[in-house]
Amino acid sequence: MATRKYFEKEIIKRCQNPKVNTNGYLLDNSQNLLEGVDIDLFQDDLMSGSGNELKSKFNAVFSSSALAVNNFSIVKKHLSQFNCFNYSNFNEAKFERQFRTGLEGTPPNLDFTIENKDVIIAFESKYLETTEKKEVKFVDSYSKKKLDYLDDMWFDLIKKYKNLKLYLDVAQLIKHSIGLINHKRQNTHQKTILVYLYWTPENHNDYPNFIQHNKELVEFEKDIKKSKDLEFISLTYNEFWEIYDDSYFDEHFKKMRNRYKIRI
Repeated sequence: MATRKYFEKEIIKRCQNPKVNTNGYLLDNSQNLLEGVDIDLFQDDLMSGSGNELKSKFNAVFSSSALAVNNFSIVKKHLSQFNCFNYSNFNEAKFERQFRTGLEGTPPNLDFTIENKDVIIAFESKYLETTEKKEVKFVDSYSKKKLDYLDDMWFDLIKKYKNLKLYLDVAQLIKHSIGLINHKRQNTHQKTILVYLYWTPENHNDYPNFIQHNKELVEFEKDIKKSKDLEFISLTYNEFWEIYDDSYFDEHFKKMRNRYKIRI
């Protein structure tokens, strides 16, 4: 089973930037951005989030945060031109947005969100996180007593997955879903869509990590699609870029393919 460190090293080998050091890091944030991506489009959002990505991990060529920023900054810059799942006329976009559940503590950051009067679309983006297992953890406050606005199916999901070790970060996806459902309680006119957007190498079927992740995702999709309050969509980055062939954003997403579409 290949480790995350293995994939990091392979990505470093394939990086064409001579400014990358032996650990896969660049000297400053700007060197990790695609042409046309301005730091002003995301800096305030990332600094206000709880992840502090700009202060640490963002400079790595295998940075998950940099992947999301490189992909979506162009959308934020030209938001009025973006069409997503047959929705358009978006008027708000933000990186690292949090949606509170009503419980104490800091909710997880969603990588990118867009919205208009009819819909809010939230993207949870993954890069190499799917190459290693993570325990599904929930504190006891995730209960019917504390979250009485939720359907029972959510507590069934928590019970099913709690304490398992999976490549799919089920706990994070459920917490994001609950936060979005809570948001919808005050914004009943908006449809709510959670998009799970994840990277794979071209030869992902050569690696048990990605094969198992996909099996877990298929199972989770069956479960979460029982929800009446939220639509769940999963896409690989390659599938996402294909959607925008011959669109206003095609040239930018070609750059994304050149940078991130690789065989390991």
